[in-house]
Amino acid sequence: MRPGRNLLTTLLVVLLWTASAQAAAPTATRPPNIIFVLADDLGWAELGCYGNRFNQTPYLDRLARDGLRLTNAYAAAPVCSPYRAALLTGQYPARLGILDYLRPNSANALATSHVTLPEMLGRHGYSTGMIGKWHLTGYAHHGAEHEITPRDHGFAWDVAREVKGVGNGANFWPYVFRKQPIRWIDLPKPALGPSEHLVDRMNHEAVRFIQDNRQRPFFLYLSHFATHSILNGRPDIVARYRKKHAPGPSTREKCYLCEDSGHAGDALNHWAGDHNPHLAAMLESIDTGVGMIRQALQKHGLAENTIIVFTSDNGGETKVTSNAPLRGGKSQLYEGGIRVPMIVCWPGHVPAGTESAQPTSNVDVYPTLLAAANIKPDPRQTLDGVSTLSTWTTPGTPTAQRPIFWHYPLDRPHFLGGRSSGAIRDGDWKLIEFFDSGNRELFHLADDPSEQKDLSAQDPARADKLAAKLVAWREQVSARRPSPPLITNPRQLYFADHFAAGHVSSRWHFTRNWWTENGVLLGQGPDKPTRVFLKKPEYRDVLIRFDFQFRQAEEIRLMTGGDGHYNAVVHLRPDHFFVQTALDRTGPWFPRRHGECAFRFQRDRWYTMTVEFQGDRLVAHIDHQHLAFAHHPILDKTRRYFAFQVSGPPAAFDNVQILTAARHKDQAAGLKMIARASGQHPVKKSLADEYDIRKRNAHELFHRTHPAYRKLIERLDELDEQNKQAFPGVFRSHKEFHKAIADERRRLHKDDQDYHAMLTATHKAARAIEMHLISKQPDVAQLPASRRSRAIETLRQRYRNSDDYRKLVAIASTLQSKLETAYPRLFVTDKQISDSRRQRRKTLQKDPGFRRANDNRAAAWRAQQAYLFEHDKRLSQLKTQLDNAPKTGSRQP
Repeated sequence: MRPGRNLLTTLLVVLLWTASAQAAAPTATRPPNIIFVLADDLGWAELGCYGNRFNQTPYLDRLARDGLRLTNAYAAAPVCSPYRAALLTGQYPARLGILDYLRPNSANALATSHVTLPEMLGRHGYSTGMIGKWHLTGYAHHGAEHEITPRDHGFAWDVAREVKGVGNGANFWPYVFRKQPIRWIDLPKPALGPSEHLVDRMNHEAVRFIQDNRQRPFFLYLSHFATHSILNGRPDIVARYRKKHAPGPSTREKCYLCEDSGHAGDALNHWAGDHNPHLAAMLESIDTGVGMIRQALQKHGLAENTIIVFTSDNGGETKVTSNAPLRGGKSQLYEGGIRVPMIVCWPGHVPAGTESAQPTSNVDVYPTLLAAANIKPDPRQTLDGVSTLSTWTTPGTPTAQRPIFWHYPLDRPHFLGGRSSGAIRDGDWKLIEFFDSGNRELFHLADDPSEQKDLSAQDPARADKLAAKLVAWREQVSARRPSPPLITNPRQLYFADHFAAGHVSSRWHFTRNWWTENGVLLGQGPDKPTRVFLKKPEYRDVLIRFDFQFRQAEEIRLMTGGDGHYNAVVHLRPDHFFVQTALDRTGPWFPRRHGECAFRFQRDRWYTMTVEFQGDRLVAHIDHQHLAFAHHPILDKTRRYFAFQVSGPPAAFDNVQILTAARHKDQAAGLKMIARASGQHPVKKSLADEYDIRKRNAHELFHRTHPAYRKLIERLDELDEQNKQAFPGVFRSHKEFHKAIADERRRLHKDDQDYHAMLTATHKAARAIEMHLISKQPDVAQLPASRRSRAIETLRQRYRNSDDYRKLVAIASTLQSKLETAYPRLFVTDKQISDSRRQRRKTLQKDPGFRRANDNRAAAWRAQQAYLFEHDKRLSQLKTQLDNAPKTGSRQP
């Protein structure tokens, strides 16, 4: 180009720049725009500015030269969903309860009760937009009852978001993987032609967002799906990288994208273990987008007043790359899984060409960006992160060190190699605690960033000190650590509820003694035990988990069973728990106490109970040392009953999950572990309790396995039935009396017009009371079932002494009294039944037939009792001990 023309072009660019800058010049009071660019599974060593010589990232390298490169930036988790939740809330994943990536039908969406970063910025005049990967919800397409979108968390604009499980390499229009029925991205049509690539489209949308929102401060969250596998870059860019360096050997023999293109194996190098051309191509597309964003900012005069942050959600996947010199990768708490690249550019505030080794976690992003925008956090949102703005603006100035924590419990090793573990970095020291083995590893990162020298044996005192800090932190944030499965292999999520406000499952049947509050389920049995039921459950082999807090409750029960009745119950009491099976007429099964375990529950602490059903086995465990086991044929059946029961003051529940399960691949080892742990924590019992349990268990066992004993029981049943027929007023049980009354009520409701009219009147009166209470607080009518009954009960207590309420109650009482007077036989109490039974028995004492019936029944009972004591020597010993025990303080059998 001629010098004169070059000068002319330069002058024209300057004039255009000046005009555009004047058109959208930021005022002195305008807060900074914020653009947060997040790559997926991009390792710490993938960028040129972090030392990579294969991948080409000129725009990101330039961003680093113009700003700050952090060398000790961390992801709050080694997988994606927890990172994203921590980013938007400023809280550790352990506090949030989102500990692993969310499955497609997950119920554990990010709760809308959080005051998220986009909500805070939106309140202060920011336009807020999100492009790309959300992964903080289950999806309606996969059966999730509640799907939470970015708009539910303060993003006024979102595009290119997933609407189903991850796309498996379907990164080109029409974004459909193989024969799946729908696009996995919510883009109705392409904007860049029929071969549109997803990264390119997202870059295009980012530029469009800047264009449309340039007149006011904006926050853009550009959340790329790249470089998550299955890697699938643009063919033209992939070809360049293949020429640059031969792809490494494939880590997989099967490649769906290759197969669909008519190739065998991984001929297209989607799974190359190193020098992966698809990873490089996708990263280059991300890099190009960063260049486009910066160009758009320059065009609109916004570059000097915009914060750009680039980072990754976790380390690189070791099947397609290496994170060297860091150890490990995605899913692991070694540095390669959690240390991520991070670049911050903010002209005039962040010095250009600087570097910081200050450790920081992505929980710090929320408070740091608020500080940069001069916004005070909402006190309702607890923040685990701290502002690192001083590190950004003065990178060379030392700042106070504080520990960084990780909590990543797993049921089984991650398919990429991650293990159930927790970690802490405090200064230059890092401790990893492996939950599956109990082992610890200690590293000095300043000398050993590759974590090759475990110093835990050389410096046990330091390891103990860091472990104590880690334990204290877990207590502080209520980190849950579920006991891993022993006999099952969890598969698909069947049901779950995490009780987030406004998103409680409609499958619960609530009563006034059960309600949700502050993200937990509360239940109480003030007068008698009460239950909350799951509607129409049907499951067989499953893993059930739930978090619970005793508070002041006397007992908590998980009740499961078949055919609409419970037959297997896990009892939780403040000092122990046990498993019991119940009476079930579908088989020869009577109640039986199975395994039990002493455990001192702290009333205000959260615990996680894991309950596994596999075939005819059940094991309930807090951990692998504290468990209760049952092995019984009653368990091997389809279950259609699920309930929680509470006795006494309220207890709390959270994170209820039912997962279908297969047999554990190493069930034999699990059963050996169960055998070793069973009986290691015996429950202290009185002599009378031990006798009762032994007798009940002997009865159940002999009835199931001894034909001779079963005949004795059959004879007793036969005599009982005869006696009920001959003398129903004496021999029918309370339950049978009430069943007869219920049958009579149904008959009258159908056939007796007077009864029907009177009953309807009482129902209308009760409804009138309820509507009167709701009129005092109309929003109660709009509450979900999980809160409505409890809210009405609260209003009842508040207005019970008001004149209007008393008048309505008097009307209802009068109508109820008329109904009971007209049909007294329908309102018999248990005391009246007992009194009537005693009176009839007394009247019949001189009746020879009655006396003979009693004598025959008594003789049959004695024969049955004798069999028990004859065939269970321990039971006989206990009876003798009870008979000879002092009468005071002991009861007789």
